[in-house]
Amino acid sequence: MKKFQEPPFKQNAIALGFTLGVHAIAIVGLLFLGLSKPPEQPKKLTTILVKPEDLPPPMAKPVEQETTAENQAEEILSPMIDNTQPENLPIPPVTPSAQQLADAKQKAEQQKQAQLAEQKQKAKEAAQAKQAEEQRKIAEKQRADEEAKRQIEQATADKAAKDKAATDKAAKDKAAADKAAKDKAATDKAAKDKAATDKAAKDKAATDKAAKDKAA
Repeated sequence: MKKFQEPPFKQNAIALGFTLGVHAIAIVGLLFLGLSKPPEQPKKLTTILVKPEDLPPPMAKPVEQETTAENQAEEILSPMIDNTQPENLPIPPVTPSAQQLADAKQKAEQQKQAQLAEQKQKAKEAAQAKQAEEQRKIAEKQRADEEAKRQIEQATADKAAKDKAATDKAAKDKAAADKAAKDKAATDKAAKDKAATDKAAKDKAATDKAAKDKAA
């Protein structure tokens, strides 16, 4: 099969025409959106409710009139709808104004600053809590060291007092033992001396008596 290809200048003309057509449609659409009035706000629907006790008492009327009254009551109870509201109108795109953009930027900046301030506050509180915990640990260590030192000093003092009491008791016991030994030695010597004196006196008396008896 043969392929038929259009000349390049004809393709360029078609492309140029298509581009111009698209731009023309876009410009017309923008002009329509810019010149058309913005859609009005939808009107509120008003509903009127009538209580049965507010209606006048029924009168003896023909059936046709009663039917008419019922129809009127139904019309009163039905909501009043404004049918003049245009529907299905194209809503133009809402382009934010420079003030709105500035407000949004300022709000975002404020939120960012608030987040940064909150993060700084949390970091500060965490640092303070950490410092307080470290100080608490240091204080606890100091108290533990002081308690250990006090216990060591107390144990040393108790040992010194116990050793002194033992030394004093040993010295006192030795002094008492020495005194008892000295007293016993003195007593034994006195008894021995008395016995020797008594024996010497007795021996002398016997010698004297023997000499006297011999002389007689």
